[in-house]
Amino acid sequence: MVSIPIPSRDQARSATGPVAVPPLAVTLRTSWLHATRLGRATSSALFYGGQVLLMAALFMVYRLGRQLAVGREPQALANARDVWSFERLIDLPDESALQRLALHSTELLELANRFYIGVHFPASVAFLLWVMLRHRDAWPRVRMVILASTGAALVIHMLYPLAPPRFLPQVLPHVSLVDTGAVFGPSPYSGGDKVANQYAAMPSLHVGWSIIVAWGTVTILRARARWLMILHPVLTVIVVVITANHYWMDGVIGGGLVALAVFMTRPEVQTRLRSVSRTAWAGVRSGAQVPVAVRVPVVAQVPVVAQAPAGAGQLQVGAQSGPEGQPDRGAAAVATEGPLSVPAARNKPGGTEATSIGLPDQRALVDGSPSGDLSGPSLDLVEPPGAEPASGLAG
Repeated sequence: MVSIPIPSRDQARSATGPVAVPPLAVTLRTSWLHATRLGRATSSALFYGGQVLLMAALFMVYRLGRQLAVGREPQALANARDVWSFERLIDLPDESALQRLALHSTELLELANRFYIGVHFPASVAFLLWVMLRHRDAWPRVRMVILASTGAALVIHMLYPLAPPRFLPQVLPHVSLVDTGAVFGPSPYSGGDKVANQYAAMPSLHVGWSIIVAWGTVTILRARARWLMILHPVLTVIVVVITANHYWMDGVIGGGLVALAVFMTRPEVQTRLRSVSRTAWAGVRSGAQVPVAVRVPVVAQVPVVAQAPAGAGQLQVGAQSGPEGQPDRGAAAVATEGPLSVPAARNKPGGTEATSIGLPDQRALVDGSPSGDLSGPSLDLVEPPGAEPASGLAG
């Protein structure tokens, strides 16, 4: 029997420093899931089951959120009139003119109705299963694009109910649009459908999801034939317009949401966003202090006048008044000639005591003679009561 010691987390080290050793429970669980056939099957079942449940939950939330527009039909019709006017303002092609061309063939309109009902949902589900089963490495980004674009579309549906073009003749009689599903069949809203919301036209998820399918296929595959998938969103746009189920603007907004989601999920954009979020979170955790301006009061200085004996000159030192009566600490009146005397107070039990400081004769300094008499008369300083004696000064 061979015994292999397992170092603890603190004991495991390398030439460059300590090496983190995962807990034994995590090691055993990971090795069991990936080293045995049963473990791999269990791991795959958990992954696929979780993703299917996630997509099913998204679909149920989307269908439930669309019902929030029920009861807002007048507002949806008013918004439809505004969208129609805006499209004419920016010179978009007239949907009714395109439908009039398609009305020459009833077979074409019936085929368009079947495409609208039978291609959108099956094609989307098949694309999701293909990515999960065959290209699992691309699944996280595809999933994020779907969640982001569909979630944004749901918010718009709740905030901006919109009646489809086939309802426009109710508010704009001069607009000649036909409900092709009701006239030629089949209709996606026949049979008393209580789930679908017919007043949530903006944005068009038929167009948005078709763009996701085309983008994912072109991005994942490398064969030249992958570019044929671009026909899927092109045909979808034509179908939703000639069947009077969506406006041009519905497709523009739906495609714009997908384009924004694709851009935000790019690896370099995600790296930049994570860096910004980490920096912001580090600033929050460190408790960065905001600079606060503190106003420090300025204590006015008491003027002091120093007078010398008669004939010896005079030095006056005092706080001059600045603007608005504030003391100007940089101003002083000086007249020097000969010995000077300035009183300064020193705290003594019986009162104050004068302190003498010898100053040189100013005339000797002016003459430049280093050997001049530096003893000269003394300068008397009187220190205020309560002050400690200055070190190095004679009492």
